[in-house]
Amino acid sequence: MVCIAERRRPREPRPTRKPGALETAGARLLRRWEAAGLPTVFVERDLALERADSVGAAAGEPSLLRAEAPSLLRDAGFLRLFEGLGGPLLILLGDALGDLALETAIDGFLAGHPIIVVKDASPSPLDGEEESAGALPLLSCFARLMGAEELAREWTGVD
Repeated sequence: MVCIAERRRPREPRPTRKPGALETAGARLLRRWEAAGLPTVFVERDLALERADSVGAAAGEPSLLRAEAPSLLRDAGFLRLFEGLGGPLLILLGDALGDLALETAIDGFLAGHPIIVVKDASPSPLDGEEESAGALPLLSCFARLMGAEELAREWTGVD
């Protein structure tokens, strides 16, 4: 699973607030995914993060990667990691499911990689309104859309 953070995370603590539905579903899915020992890669745009390695991700430890291309499938570092994990399936979970997710879904579709987009979860807190819903009709042309609970049941075997 690839968790895409499209925006810079705040450095200051947020005021206490009730988590939104997307954030709650994302946290639950990530906990179940991690408990099942499945690989997770966190991708953030324009942040100086260490390069991910396939050994850590394959061992079930989350890895961090900085996106350097408009699509993950055009990023040499991500491709090495993806190949090390065995591909060809790519599961995308994103804050806004914006350009990076869309470009990756299109490239995956054209390359014959099956792509799943988690339509109702976010890996990190969102500010204001959830933006994912606007991208879903277009993403559905290039990827299979799944709910967080459906994905967790199918892949982790836990209800």
